[in-house]
Amino acid sequence: MNINLTDEKGHLVQEFEYDFDAMMMKAESQSGNAFSNAVQVIEQSIKEKGYLKNASTPSNIIKYLKSFAAFGYAEKPLVISVKKINERSAAMIDTASTTFEEIISLPNEELQKRYNRLVGLDDIKSLIKKEGATIMAPETLQNWSKRFHNKSLEALLSFSDRYPFFIFEGDVGTGKTEFAMTFGNELAQATNQEIILARMSMKSRGNGVVGEMSKLITKSFQDAKQLATSTKKPVIVLLDEADSLAQSREENQMHHEDRAGVNALIQGIDHIRNSATPILVVFCTNRLGALDPAIKRRAALVHTFSRPNLEQRYEVFRKYFDDITLTPKELAHLAQMTGESESNNYGFTYSDLLTRVIPQSVLYAYPDKPLTFKIIQQTIQTIQPTAPFVEQNNKGGKVLG
Repeated sequence: MNINLTDEKGHLVQEFEYDFDAMMMKAESQSGNAFSNAVQVIEQSIKEKGYLKNASTPSNIIKYLKSFAAFGYAEKPLVISVKKINERSAAMIDTASTTFEEIISLPNEELQKRYNRLVGLDDIKSLIKKEGATIMAPETLQNWSKRFHNKSLEALLSFSDRYPFFIFEGDVGTGKTEFAMTFGNELAQATNQEIILARMSMKSRGNGVVGEMSKLITKSFQDAKQLATSTKKPVIVLLDEADSLAQSREENQMHHEDRAGVNALIQGIDHIRNSATPILVVFCTNRLGALDPAIKRRAALVHTFSRPNLEQRYEVFRKYFDDITLTPKELAHLAQMTGESESNNYGFTYSDLLTRVIPQSVLYAYPDKPLTFKIIQQTIQTIQPTAPFVEQNNKGGKVLG
């Protein structure tokens, strides 16, 4: 397979051959969509040649790869628009890739599909799009102020006191982590810029060596800032299961090393606050009460992800069963069935619906029956909703998460 790299004006800057079969084998060995993974494999090869793919969805690349896979050849080379990166930027990306569990350039077509599948979250989508834009593209606030008030309002000065830091909390399966992984894609398109998503690795806990955890956490924030500075792109730093690193220092049994790690997190959040290129930190947790108070105070936004209510469950079923023509009454019945019951004072989570109820319904019908309301109904009756997360409090009692 031949690949031509062109500059923004369409001029050829480099051409090379790529082993299609080897690339797809590597892509298929990773989780997720093979063709989307293949795009990332190609992007990595481009980086090794000293270039970055220009901001655009990879749909044309995926279309080309699917065609090549179908016919075994292509009459024309794959053309990719790129820009040259200096040695410092390339080195910083390589360095950061060892610090973070994953680094993704946004917008990304696969993440957009995952974001679109998050049904019933329109309110938080709208809120984060607005909140995120003021952090990742602060000039939009000034533009708004000048448009409607013909000046920069004094009220805008208060935004300099806010930390670029969100906390998403909620029970297991409520969609907080999936939302945290994908909302940046929508933000990149809304602000018309590339954004880098960097997932902080849980290896930041270290191996128990004194001082190791705090050093790893400090390095993560330093690398995030250098990544933003060298690439001139805003960065989203995501930490899932944040309570494992950010537990309250008020806990009597807390180890000295854990206290030092929390201090490093606080200092890291403070450190990126004055970054010339914006950095947004996002923590996900199902134990908000376990987070250190100093960390919670720094959050510009704390949003609770709840189990879907009746209307949201209805919308999930309407979206995913839209093409088998269920009646509104049938959809309402399914939504009612997956809510609270006499045996459970909690309903199904988003994860229960999307990863258990819907695919299991399909499998009950496959391969010799059509998917029907009755089958979906029977499927729900065989599945128990995920129980709420429960943790032990300091007195040995149970606390619902």
